[in-house]
Amino acid sequence: HACLVGCFPELCIYPMINPVSWYGSYIATYLERDIRSIYNIGSLREFQRFLQLLASRCSQILNLSSLANELGVAVNTIKRWISVLEASRIIYLLTPYYQNLGKRITKSPKVYFLDCGLVCYLTGLKDTEHLLKGPLSGALFENYCVQETIKSFFNQGLSPKIFYLRTHNELEIDLLIERDNLLYPFEFKMTKTLNLGMTAPIERLKRVFSKLNIAKGRIISLSEDNISLSKDVSAQSMSEYLRWLQGSS
Repeated sequence: HACLVGCFPELCIYPMINPVSWYGSYIATYLERDIRSIYNIGSLREFQRFLQLLASRCSQILNLSSLANELGVAVNTIKRWISVLEASRIIYLLTPYYQNLGKRITKSPKVYFLDCGLVCYLTGLKDTEHLLKGPLSGALFENYCVQETIKSFFNQGLSPKIFYLRTHNELEIDLLIERDNLLYPFEFKMTKTLNLGMTAPIERLKRVFSKLNIAKGRIISLSEDNISLSKDVSAQSMSEYLRWLQGSS
């Protein structure tokens, strides 16, 4: 539900407001008043198609060439549009962690929207069932978790010290948070059912990069259980994770 409604105050305070209508008006205002008057983005229709395509790729590594080819525009145009969205706090580019890790690390950023409700609107998701069972469910849950992480840092007046990791031999960690001179690895799973297989990426991370100061990893899911899954990994509920971000657990 939080993904569908988003985090704009009006939608959170007044549940009778239709999110689809609200986001439709928001996009029109954003495009017509803010973007067109401040930035030279070219065709509004092409820019809106770009927004929709980018929303369908939330939580993925940003591929400028692929976006340009699909939309039939120049890569430099995509770069300019990405800069516009980043400057206006529509998206956040999560940089990879590759400090002292050499050339085997993917170095392109991943793209996240700072409001999941906007992603749902742009991709045509209108109800919880469609969201939970659709092809974007996992990406949306990851986007929501990263979005809330970024907001937590901003609300505390802090610059987010967050990264992701992907190696060329397919080791991937959804999120790394630097805190108290430690690296905390997180995996986000859109499920209520926990299993030991979920611990594999974090356990592999600790083996492959044993010289890094890596804290116990955490699996964030729809489960309310806060339990240890292995020596190196525990499961943590979303509410407990948000408390941890605030420094209270």
